[in-house]
Amino acid sequence: MTFGYFIWTDLSTYDIDVAKSDYAKLFGWTFHGDSAYDFAIQDEREVAAVFPMPARLAEMNMPSFWMSYIHVEDVDKTVAKARNHKDVIIEIEPQAFNSDARIALVRDPSGAGFTVYQGPDISSFQGGLGQVAMRYHHVPTIKLITEFYHDLFAWTFHKVTDKPWPIYDIKHSDGSIIAQAEEVPESIRGQYRYWMPCFTVGSLKEIRDKLETLDAEITSELSNDRILVADRQGGHFMISAADSVNRVG
Repeated sequence: MTFGYFIWTDLSTYDIDVAKSDYAKLFGWTFHGDSAYDFAIQDEREVAAVFPMPARLAEMNMPSFWMSYIHVEDVDKTVAKARNHKDVIIEIEPQAFNSDARIALVRDPSGAGFTVYQGPDISSFQGGLGQVAMRYHHVPTIKLITEFYHDLFAWTFHKVTDKPWPIYDIKHSDGSIIAQAEEVPESIRGQYRYWMPCFTVGSLKEIRDKLETLDAEITSELSNDRILVADRQGGHFMISAADSVNRVG
């Protein structure tokens, strides 16, 4: 099973038509055409989704954002564990997602949100371009999140380098590397905390040229041939050349 793994990613955005057009040009995605929750297709597989910003979040002027989903065996038990940790917010209480699944949205002690998902495996990564191959968490200090994620998912954190800042591999209980956490400066981390999806592309140069035409902003140049990008509606994500990403999260 994929319990404790990231299995899905979707984008909450203000103008869904603009978002679909931009990401289609950027990654070559096509879409089903659903205005409520539209799946992005790459190589005949659903690899992500785009949907309108919920009204409650729009009233808070929340920027567009990419959300990462973690597969759990029991959403209610996971949320109960999360409540025991200081500074955790249950943004969306456990509820039915559809007839086969349940979800909840949790903000970890650093403020980064993620969705816990109980239901059939919906993993999308198959190694192709335009797909999420890794996820990153930017924090001021790793101590904010280690105990929390170990308690919820039995994840462990292993420092791999101090340059250009401390970077940690996040390992599943089976030993797989599923994500990385980075203690980055405030100037890069910014006001909001995210689990940041990193999409793979064939050429960073080609992507840079495309970003210019889409009014997207490269906000930071990161290690390992990664760039941090904000789309024209404020949605932040990362991009990396496929040959520099060799681990899946």
